[in-house]
Amino acid sequence: MNTTLDRTTTVVGAWQSDPTHSTVAFQVVYMGIAPFEGAFRGFAATLDAEGLRGTAQATSIDVDNEQLSEHLASPDFFDSANHPELRFEAGPLAVSAKGAVEVEGKLVVKGNSTPVTLTGTLTEPVTDPYGNTKRGLTLAGTVDRTSLGLTWNAPLPDGGSMLADEVELSASLLLVPAEA
Repeated sequence: MNTTLDRTTTVVGAWQSDPTHSTVAFQVVYMGIAPFEGAFRGFAATLDAEGLRGTAQATSIDVDNEQLSEHLASPDFFDSANHPELRFEAGPLAVSAKGAVEVEGKLVVKGNSTPVTLTGTLTEPVTDPYGNTKRGLTLAGTVDRTSLGLTWNAPLPDGGSMLADEVELSASLLLVPAEA
């Protein structure tokens, strides 16, 4: 953990993601030449003093191509029929006075678990024009997909592989007070 961040109790109350104004996405280098991006449309996240928890439905993967989305949901990748949910679980966020955050957690995919450190920012609560309280949380980190059982790949004729092992993860969450 980054020692420049102080563990605080900045997170007061319970918060949940607003799915309309939030995204959970990934990026992996394709054929060694370009990033390939996708997102999960069905997800939920909660944040409180105890930590950060999130889930994504494997069938909700969206890469703007229906055939490719189906392949990613297949046993070659997420095996959504047998493993319908991806999970992230972490303890309390380390938050600096300026809102920089770091969280060490565990990502679970296809029954496989790997540690992951995410960094980003957490805003202070603000009130929108309609009297609703909201705050923002952005996070990013990298993970080796093979540690999660996502091992499908194909060799390229000139050497190398179709997909890189390192995947960049990102979340941009608009948080609202959790319903009691």
